[in-house]
Amino acid sequence: MNTKNWFNVFSTALHEARFSPGEILQIYKTEMAARTFFDFDGIVPEFLVLQNIEKDCGKIQYFWQSQSNEATCPFCATISNKECKDYFEKPLQDNPHNRLAVYHVVRSKKYFCDNPDCSYTRFVERLDGFAEDKARKTIRFKKYCVERSLESGCKPAQDALRREGAVVSNDSIARYLKKESAMKIESNIKRNNVKVLSIDDINLRKGDKSSGCTVLMDEETHRVLIIISGTTKEAAKKAIEMFPDAEFFSRDRANSYSSAATECGKTQVADRFHLIDNAQAAVKEALMTSIPATIFIREGDGWVQATQRDEILPDKTYFHVPEEKVEERIQFTRLTKAKAKRYRNTLKILELADKGLKSADIANTLNIPLKDVRNLRRTAVNTIEYVEDKVKARTNEINESNSNHENIIRKRRRRTLSKNARPSHESIVEPYRETVIAEVKKGGNHRTIHPILKEQGFNGCPNAIYQYILKLRKEIPEEMSRDIVENPPELKLEKISRNTVYKQVLKKASESRPKKDEESQKSTSQDKTPGEDSPLSDKAKELIYGVHNNTEDSAQSKENKEDKAQKKTKFLKKQ
Repeated sequence: MNTKNWFNVFSTALHEARFSPGEILQIYKTEMAARTFFDFDGIVPEFLVLQNIEKDCGKIQYFWQSQSNEATCPFCATISNKECKDYFEKPLQDNPHNRLAVYHVVRSKKYFCDNPDCSYTRFVERLDGFAEDKARKTIRFKKYCVERSLESGCKPAQDALRREGAVVSNDSIARYLKKESAMKIESNIKRNNVKVLSIDDINLRKGDKSSGCTVLMDEETHRVLIIISGTTKEAAKKAIEMFPDAEFFSRDRANSYSSAATECGKTQVADRFHLIDNAQAAVKEALMTSIPATIFIREGDGWVQATQRDEILPDKTYFHVPEEKVEERIQFTRLTKAKAKRYRNTLKILELADKGLKSADIANTLNIPLKDVRNLRRTAVNTIEYVEDKVKARTNEINESNSNHENIIRKRRRRTLSKNARPSHESIVEPYRETVIAEVKKGGNHRTIHPILKEQGFNGCPNAIYQYILKLRKEIPEEMSRDIVENPPELKLEKISRNTVYKQVLKKASESRPKKDEESQKSTSQDKTPGEDSPLSDKAKELIYGVHNNTEDSAQSKENKEDKAQKKTKFLKKQ
């Protein structure tokens, strides 16, 4: 192992520079004092003097020697200045540096105790503030281990520290952590400046009440004071009695905590969480009593808004679909008897429910079993959507059929119409021109049109009407094509639960809150282009953010914002 000794390296260099041994020793002492000041000032006790430094591939050692003149006996607290010729030496591990384990090899003095009543005649001077008695690691290193374990855990802290060069196990880190926690709890118990004491319960295992614990906190500093096992009144009372100076006691609705606080004479207040929870529960209960479990929202022009004029709820507006429109839809979509009945009953149930009737009253009014009413209400949206889809499909089918029919008629040879045939205005059917065109548009032919014209006084035969229709198709083909069937006014229905309404109420309430300055700052910071302040190269930015040219993108974004602002002002001026 190649070990480097600081004194040897330093003295060799100075000797080559032709310094005398006395000068080398004086310069070396100055160097060690400077190293102590810059590297360990306030860490190592002042009576320790740095003697030498050794370094190898895995560690670096600092050798210290005590220069004290007196020491305090740790057993009887007597100050002694009688030194022994013996000494005690031990290594103390410190924070790692440059992937090396750091050790302080301290040679401490031994003193005779001047107290004749002390059971110990000799003692070793202590390194207060630097290392504990019988410890092999410095206090600073132990705190460093605790901090690392609080960030990630004992095992990850062990791995991280070993990568830094330290020599420590996760069991040792766990001991340091437990000791530090115990010291913190002891200091919390002895506090006399807690004015507001807060209490709550937790489970160490989720869903297991037997693992319940009581947590006490300082409400003013929001720091945990102590966690005790159990959530009973007796356990809570013992915990509260440890803080006699606390005037106020913040708790939840647990009876055990209430009884314990009463017996301890504390002024009890409800915590903020349960106050807000109670307020939300009151609002939710009020909404639930006034809002039905299921709300149907109607959209489209097919719903007719009417005013109710009966004894149930006078002057109440509601929506309904006229019966003739319902029958037209049923005939148009060619629904079966069962589906047509279901469709009629669904619309009647929606109408009565809109009037404010409950399912039981609707069942009595329509003479339908209650379970059928509930089933129809649950599937109302699907029923309406099914019929609307059938209407659209039927409309498309008719229009496609009419289009195909017109194409066939145009391609058909008109053998019965000669080239020298007289124009249509000389036909005996000309007085009934409008009626013929209207019936043809509806899909009629000469056989179905003849009875209609006969009732209007026509005395000709169906063949004359046929020849007249052929002439009109040749003269005015656009006017003779069948009309495009349009969809009837649409019926849309959306079902919303009561809980959804409540969530929307909370959302609207949150929007009405005054916004903080932090949110405005966040919004301005979000306007920045991605990777604007990134140290990455343009190629890396392009791969990560998809940004080709930040300057061009920023300029384009500014132009887009200006265009949007100008369009907005123009729109407002028009309005």
